[in-house]
Amino acid sequence: SIVEDVKEGRLNIDRLQEQQARKELQTAEDVFPRVVRECYKWLLCPRVDSATDKEATIEAVQLNAAGASFGAEFDRQCHETGIVVSTWSPIHLRTMLKSLYWKSDASAVKALVVWADMEKYLFLERLRSREVLEQAIIKGAASQDFFGTAYGQSGDAFDGFKLGDTFIQVDDTLLLIEPEVARQYSDKIAKVRADQPQSPPNPGPAAAGPSGMTTSGSSARSPGSDYGGQVATPTRAREYHGAVDISLAAAKMQLVSIDEELLAQLRRDPQARVTLTLEISAEFPSGVSDDIKRAVSENGTTLKFKINSWE
Repeated sequence: SIVEDVKEGRLNIDRLQEQQARKELQTAEDVFPRVVRECYKWLLCPRVDSATDKEATIEAVQLNAAGASFGAEFDRQCHETGIVVSTWSPIHLRTMLKSLYWKSDASAVKALVVWADMEKYLFLERLRSREVLEQAIIKGAASQDFFGTAYGQSGDAFDGFKLGDTFIQVDDTLLLIEPEVARQYSDKIAKVRADQPQSPPNPGPAAAGPSGMTTSGSSARSPGSDYGGQVATPTRAREYHGAVDISLAAAKMQLVSIDEELLAQLRRDPQARVTLTLEISAEFPSGVSDDIKRAVSENGTTLKFKINSWE
């Protein structure tokens, strides 16, 4: 306060006294951080072992007061003692889901509901970030042992169902399905597909008969085939172009269906060169607000949109 009063002209002292005040201030500023570190050197972590416990216990971990950085020491102790989990196995995720979420009348739970609970309840694991949970889900989705995934449920049917497939997106619609229920549902889908009648083989290109009627199959011949000529080879299509309107409310589901039902078929040919272009058009009758315009423009640039403009 003396140094501040001298600086603001509220206190007049000689030069020697001013230097002495500045020296004492510097000494205090050097000592204070060390004193604080020696005083506040305990990391106190409330813990609840199970959902039925009524009171929390306090776990105390002593911090190293001689460390260079308080934040780095805090982070190190959280990691080494397991207070905060940086890497999580899908085995632990499955165990938690089985004990707390999967019930006889509820075989699926939303992934982000689990994350929201983990942020609130002390008896659940403390994950460092949501990305830790996402990585555990993606790793677990690669196997059929941990859980199945879907993006919606209508009665006993799962929309966008997958089992043993890592091509998923962790969002507010993703469901984690109990593995046995997922396997039974997968077998049910496979049985339904197997029971469906097979389409008859393609009889081949149609040809016009003498009366102008169209015939197909082996009876259709090219002109001159009755005279020992070669049967004409039908021309194969070389390009495919498709366009579809996407409902904004169900965009995610439609894009997943497009990938599974159409793009997957195109990718079956290893020589096919498949490109996908997403076109977005939005109209604002009253004009767009500045914050929406700025956010969309910045995100479009980050996502490397080729067209990212406003009119």
